[in-house]
This record gives sequence, structure tokens and C-alpha cells, in this order.
Amino acid sequence: MSGAVARTTGRDLETRRQVIDAAIACILERGFYRASSNEIARRASMTWGVIQYHFGTREALMLAVLKDGADRFMDLLEDAHVTGATVEVRLDRLLDLLYEHYGRQEYLAWVQVLLNLHHDPNTSDEVRGTLAAVAAESTAHIRRLLGEVLGPEHEDSDVASTLFLVIRGFALSQQLLVSMAYDSIPPEADLIDVQRATLTKMLAPYLSTMCD
Repeated sequence: MSGAVARTTGRDLETRRQVIDAAIACILERGFYRASSNEIARRASMTWGVIQYHFGTREALMLAVLKDGADRFMDLLEDAHVTGATVEVRLDRLLDLLYEHYGRQEYLAWVQVLLNLHHDPNTSDEVRGTLAAVAAESTAHIRRLLGEVLGPEHEDSDVASTLFLVIRGFALSQQLLVSMAYDSIPPEADLIDVQRATLTKMLAPYLSTMCD
């Protein structure tokens, strides 16, 4: 009996993964509002009834998409540490770490879900509570990593938060350049690496005067 339960659970997890991946692909291609229930079901090669069985409503599915992204972020950050003898080395390692999340194509889908669920007046209180809990958990890890970059004696929260915004903004801007080729010429992969190194060299001297 226990083996049957395990196999059923495995199939359920596989189905949920398939639906979430289909929803992300649909959002990236069509946008949040055009990622309809029927289109997601078509991409997942199953009926909407099957999806409802696993997720319930479209809102619940979108929340599952967002939580999937948050879980990946937590897996990345939970045991991560930023070490190095200088601020420049630690900053470079933090940039690599955060870019692994914010530089993912899927992040654009997660952002769309977050913005729309947050601003939609019909979003339930339960979902809003989940959004807040997800944000709080990730914020705690980010603050810890920023503290490792800046040093234990540095307590300027404005510098820490600004540093995070710069890194996240840089990663997101690279994603937008690739996704919106009509707006500007997408950068080559090697140019992105050069720009990341340049960003580190620009920020490190300023931070070093306060931290080292």
C-alpha cells in the first residue's frame, strides 16, 4: 500500500511540475493576462479539469508559479555564503549568486505574477499573506549575504539596500535587453560578462572605503 501511495505522490508532483512549467512558458510568450486557463492546459497537454484538481483556481496556479520561483531562490540562498579577503572579491561572488536567480528567463514570469497578484483588488487575503511571507523569507537571506559582503561592523542599511537594488536592476536589465530586442540591441554573452566585471570594479572602491 505504501508503495502505491508513493507512486501516486510522484505522479502528482510530476503533473504539478508540468503545469507550472507550461504556465511559465505561456506567461513569457503571451503575458500574464493572456496566459489563459485553456492555453496553459493546452501547453501542459491536459484538461483544465485536471489542473483544477491539482491547483483549484487560476489564482492558485499563479501563486504556485510564484512560490516555485521563491522555492528555487531559497534553495539557492539558504546555504550560500559570500567569502573573500576583499570587498571586490565578495561583491563579485554576490553578483554571481544573485545573477543566477535574477538573470533567469523565468524571473520575468515570476515578476509578472507578483505584480499582478499584488495590484489586483480581487486577490484574496490568503494569497496576499502568502506573498508577504515569501518576501520576508527571501529578504532575511539577502540581508545576511549583504552583511557578509559589507562586513559585520557595517550597519548602514541604506548602503546595503541600494547595493541589492543595483545588482538586481543590472540582472533584470540584461533580461529585458534580450527580451525586448526591438527596444535596443541585445548584448552578446561575452559583453554581459565584461559589464558585470565593470560593475564590480565601479562599486568596490566606494564600498571598500567604508568596509575594509
